Amino acid sequence: MTLLPLHVFIVSLAPLGRLGLIASSAAVLTALAPLPPLQAQYVYGDSDPVALRREQRLSERQKDELFRAYKSWKQRSYNQRVSIINEERRCIDGARNHMDFRSCIRDTKVARQALREEKRSYLNPVRRRVGLPPLQEKPRSKQRV
Repeated sequence: MTLLPLHVFIVSLAPLGRLGLIASSAAVLTALAPLPPLQAQYVYGDSDPVALRREQRLSERQKDELFRAYKSWKQRSYNQRVSIINEERRCIDGARNHMDFRSCIRDTKVARQALREEKRSYLNPVRRRVGLPPLQEKPRSKQRV
């Protein structure tokens, strides 16, 4: 695969119009630019540096207790997570129109939110015992489904 120089690539996008050119250029620049560490934390779901420092100050016993709790939750919730995915697939396969499809997505979102709440209620007592703050619901932007 040969790569075109950026100026040749951008000029070849000229028939797309000004908006297409801007969108394509932004996509290329975004894809080529590395993520700064702070922004990468949000993309990859890592905790903030303060939380990481807190967890690093835990004793080996506390880290082990936290690890066992997270592992136990993953094992216990596996069937629920699979069930949510399977139900979403069945619902989408049966959707006859856009409104049915939106309903499937909405139901999946509600099921995942309930599972996250269950996770917090399962893990927060352990987190408190080891001296970490409880997990809280992250504020999410309103997205149209």
